[in-house]
Formats: sequence, structure tokens, C-alpha cells
Amino acid sequence: MRASDRTSILPGSAMEPRTEQHDQPQNQRRLRTIVEVLRSLQCKSTVLVVALTLSVTVLVSGYLLRSSVRWAREQHDQEMIRLSSLIAQAASQSLAAGDIEGLAQLGEEIADGSPMLYTAFTGTDGRLLASASSEGFGGMPLLLQPQDSPLPPGTPVHHPATRTTPAFLDITYPIKIDNPRQQSGGEAPSTQLIGYVRAGMSVQGWQRAMSNALDLVTGVGTIFIVVAIPLGFLLVRRIVTPLSEVSQAMQQFSEGKLHVRSRVRRRDEIGQVAGAFNLMADQHQQTHNRIVKLNAELEERVARRTRQLRELASREPLTGLYNRRHFGEVLRRRYSEAIRYDTGLSCMMIDVDDFKQVNDQCGHHVGDNVLVLAATTIAGQLRTADLAARYGGDEFVVLLPQTEADRARVLGERICEEFINEATNRFPQTRVSMSIGIASLGSLSEKAPEALIRAADGALYEAKAAGKSCIMTATPAPEPTAN
Repeated sequence: MRASDRTSILPGSAMEPRTEQHDQPQNQRRLRTIVEVLRSLQCKSTVLVVALTLSVTVLVSGYLLRSSVRWAREQHDQEMIRLSSLIAQAASQSLAAGDIEGLAQLGEEIADGSPMLYTAFTGTDGRLLASASSEGFGGMPLLLQPQDSPLPPGTPVHHPATRTTPAFLDITYPIKIDNPRQQSGGEAPSTQLIGYVRAGMSVQGWQRAMSNALDLVTGVGTIFIVVAIPLGFLLVRRIVTPLSEVSQAMQQFSEGKLHVRSRVRRRDEIGQVAGAFNLMADQHQQTHNRIVKLNAELEERVARRTRQLRELASREPLTGLYNRRHFGEVLRRRYSEAIRYDTGLSCMMIDVDDFKQVNDQCGHHVGDNVLVLAATTIAGQLRTADLAARYGGDEFVVLLPQTEADRARVLGERICEEFINEATNRFPQTRVSMSIGIASLGSLSEKAPEALIRAADGALYEAKAAGKSCIMTATPAPEPTAN
């Protein structure tokens, strides 16, 4: 087996750490997302709303349940007192007449009904006269025993459920009859106590009412919670979502997106915040636009001023023509273009004849005017692509791109003729003219930009030697002869 195969199948190889390293950033991103959600205002507000809703629901439900229990118990007690009063009225005649059998029969009739559990009749001394109970109720022997501290008659007593008896309500109610002696005397009627009735009522109805009330309160509370939680979430979302949109707009604006505005349109405090942000963003963008515009204008001014300074630095102050340094830079570029594209390139060296005599006879101010006239004449005859410069003293140089020697000679003749005519008219006391030397690429023995100037300068010397006020063209270099 090859070493590469052994490496690929071994457990714990490099593939497993890569998988773990790949899963680890995902787990970190998930954990970070969960933490951000838990820390968000929406989560905190939702939890707060749910907690408040649960608290209010529990408090309200407890109050309602407690009120329902108290109300149902009071109603049950009132019903027990009312039934006991009816039993006492029904038994008063039989008890007054000493009809024990009638009392027993009345007790049996009452005990057979629902919800009564038992009925007992006693005399004023507590002696049992008659009693009856429903089937299954085994608490009569205990109830009929004398009580140590009996409650006032007519007060219901609640008894909890035991093994032998269910939960029930017990009451001892007085049995009274009208006093006939006082009635016959014409006085106000009064009553006479002749005994007691003790009755027991089942609390199953009350318990059912309590169970129903508990179910009702629980159901209402549950429905309230179920409805309140999504409503609270929607309420919180309605508050938090615009805040998130405003926050995102601010974040994008801080990142340099100055066109971003908040789309929140509300009339509450959140809408005021969004409106304030949009107003601030508009003012900031207007200020930024003004700054950008001013900066662009300033850059344009600087660039224009730089061009002007560069132009001034490249021109000669007296004549306004370019200086020798600038001419050398342009010559090198035009020479490279002519060699690369095989186009013509000519150079003229121009000298004002007898310029020293003008200065000596007429003064330097006249000599300066002559130089200015020469520069004006030369520049007036050139094309846009041509370049004229003051080479030094009374010498000028002209570069003619895409021009051969014969065309350069024609241009030189026009310059000489125009200069002589203008100088004669403006300076009649002087006799000035021009000598011109012309060289082109074909006349160079050395392939270099400076060789073109040297060839034109040599032709100028030939023109001076030939009597001045003439034009000489540099002859082509002789071709080497074969041996």
C-alpha cells in the first residue's frame, strides 16, 4: 500500500480537523445569533409583556375566584337560612300541639329531598323530639350530642367531609309561635320560643358552583393569556421594527450611503426620531454636496493655476515663446513619435541678422522690440502642432512635426518676408533680416533628438557665412561606400 493511501484512511487524519474547524465557525455564528436575539430589545420587551400579562392574569383570576367563592358561599348560607326558616314555620304548629308523629313525618319528608341530609327537632331544653336523615348519612349520632359552645341560632356551620359523611352545612334555627295572651290584650303581637330545628344541607351544589367558577376563571385566564401573548408580541414588534429600520438607516448612513433615509412615517416618538434623522441626513448631505462642489472648484482652480504656473515656467518672459528647457522636452517626444510612426520631422534655427548693431545704435529697448516682433512673426506663421521657442539671445528654434525639409523651407521664406516687411515699417532706422537653418530626419547622420538641433544650427552657420538673410538646408548624410 502506498503512503498516500495509508494517510487517507488513517483515523484522525487532516480531514477530521478541517471538518471540526469548519463546523466550529458555524457553531460560533449560531451561538452569536442566539445571544444577539436574546439581547435584542424585541426579546426583552416580549418577555416583559408576557410576564406582566401573566402577573395581571394571575392577580385578576385570583381576585375573581376569591370573589366567586365568597359570593357562592354567601348565597349557599342564605339559602340554608331560608330553608331552615321554612322548616321552622312548617313545624311550629305541630310542635306547639305536641304532635311528635307530625314532626317525625315532616322530618322524613324533608330529609328525602335534595339537598337536605337530615332534620332534627328539639325542645327549648335541647331534648330531642324527632329526627330523620337521608340514606347514607351516618353523622346523626355525633350531631345530636350536646355542643360545648353552640353558635347563636340561625348561624350556618360548615363541616368538612369525613370518611362517613360528605361536606355539609349545619344550622340550628329557632321555632317560634305568636303569643296569644299579648294579642288578646290589644298589645303588639310577640313571639314565643317553643323549640329548635336542626337541619343539614349538602354542599355539593356549592362545590359544583365553585368548580364551575374555577373552570370559568381558568378558561377566561387561559384565553386571555393565549390572546395577550401574540398581541403583546405584535405590539412590541410594532414598536421595535420601526426602531430597527431607523437603526439600519443610521448604520448605512454612517457607512457613507448619504442617500439612505428612514421610511418610518408615524406620529409618535419613533416617528419624531425618524423625522429628526431624515432632517439631519438632508442637512448633512446638503453640506456634503456643498463641500464636494467647493472641493471640485478648488481642485479645478488649483489645476488651472498649476497649468498657468507650468505654462509660465515654460515660457520666456520677453517674447512669450517657450523656453529652451520646454522645447527640449517636446523635441524628445516628437522625435520618438516620428521614429515610431515613420513620419517627417523638421527643425528650424532662426537668427536675427545684425542684432548687436541694433542694440548699439538704437538701444536695448529697440532691440527688445525687434525680438518681440520676430517672435510674433514666427508664431503667427505656425500651425497648432508646431512649436516655437527662444533658444538664446537673438536665436529662435522651431519644431515642425510631420513636415519635410522642402515644406519647412517654404515656411521659412514666409517668415523672413513677413519679418522684413514689418521691421521696415516699424523700425525704419534699422536694417534687420533673418537667417534660417533647416534640418530634417533624413539629413541626420546620428539618430538622436539633439542631432536634429545640431544639424539645423550647422545649416544656420552656413546661411550666416553665405551673406545672411538667406535660408540653408542641411544636406543628407552621405551613404557609406562599399569597398
